[in-house]
Amino acid sequence: MTPTSFLFKLTVPNDPEGATIVAIMAAHAVEYAVIEAAAGAAFVERVRAAALPALKSSDPRGCPVEFSAGDGRLTVTVGGHSLSEPLPA
Repeated sequence: MTPTSFLFKLTVPNDPEGATIVAIMAAHAVEYAVIEAAAGAAFVERVRAAALPALKSSDPRGCPVEFSAGDGRLTVTVGGHSLSEPLPA
């Protein structure tokens, strides 16, 4: 695991309040990947916004969330919807 190559998965309970959990984990990923502060903060807010509708499901198994870095991008996938941010050069 390095700042440019990692994979972390978790399952968040289907509750819109869980968007905060997803955003906190995205912030940790941004920090670990050494993404510039303003770009990182904007990315975390995009992730939070994408997590809200994904976490409104009534599926008792929860919502899968994946945080990964590779191919020059940090990617967060929430319930099948992916968002990414370029990694620093």
